[in-house]
Amino acid sequence: MMLINSLYRYQGELLQEPTVIFVVDHHYDEATKTWPLQQLLENSICDPYSHTLLFDMHLHDDIFVKYNPLCIPFFCAEMVVAFQKENIIPNWTNKTKTFNFMINKLRPHRKRLLKLVEELNLTDYTYSLPWRENPFTSLPVTNYMIGTEIQMPQGIQSRNVTNSKNSQNYKQLLQKTVFEPSCISLITEPTYIEREAMITEKTIMAVYGGTIPIWVGGWRCADSMRMLGFDVFDDLVDHSYQALEDPWQRVKKSISLNKRLLSNFEITTPIIKRLQHNLDLMISGVFEKEVEKQLHETNYTICRKHAGLSLQLKV
Repeated sequence: MMLINSLYRYQGELLQEPTVIFVVDHHYDEATKTWPLQQLLENSICDPYSHTLLFDMHLHDDIFVKYNPLCIPFFCAEMVVAFQKENIIPNWTNKTKTFNFMINKLRPHRKRLLKLVEELNLTDYTYSLPWRENPFTSLPVTNYMIGTEIQMPQGIQSRNVTNSKNSQNYKQLLQKTVFEPSCISLITEPTYIEREAMITEKTIMAVYGGTIPIWVGGWRCADSMRMLGFDVFDDLVDHSYQALEDPWQRVKKSISLNKRLLSNFEITTPIIKRLQHNLDLMISGVFEKEVEKQLHETNYTICRKHAGLSLQLKV
């Protein structure tokens, strides 16, 4: 199995036989406006369509559609296992703020979100911005760090990035300060240019926190979660932004179309019950079941070990 991640760049390697290619994280090179995976496939010695593409995401509508990739939410399945090990006890009884957002690594759509919040005079929110300084808006930085991280001008770098690190950050730093006090989560998943739905710990935290999701810039994230049975609150949130071709319009419209909701919103008991449905569905193993379903016709299966989940060849 060959692994492709956000750091992969094509170096002239030639695939001589059908290969299983596992794509994790965002994989579009924004600097050169190229897809390194596409370069790898186009230069394949064997038929490029003979390879098996496993995309660790929920759906893909971009240039690799013609290769019929299998979209498996493996990262989400792993992450839910890590969160369950933390024995997190939700408390959604004190929701006093309208929305939240969480920004660590600086990405263009996250920078734009910061500016939109200020430009639209949205003020009723909780947030995490663990930077050394914020040169883009007047919003003060926060100090939500465990203490082992390396702080950078715009972002923090953990020494050991693991799934358990994300779940520990939620329980120790973000659960009571950012997510549970708020009603809505503005989620900035890593992808925003690509037409593919990538769901990460950011959405999982939003579900654990008992919040209504709005994906800022994400391509069809609401669709991908709805297809698995999650309530994305279409009666309250205008998710029409999610399929706009222009990624910057997806960012802008995710906020502007829902400005009224983000200006003043209170949780009610019926909504709490719907939020509980989402949490129950997630911890029931819905992501893991989807991975198993998509892998059914392949030579791989998902294996649960003490340390978490892994993909293994079927025996």
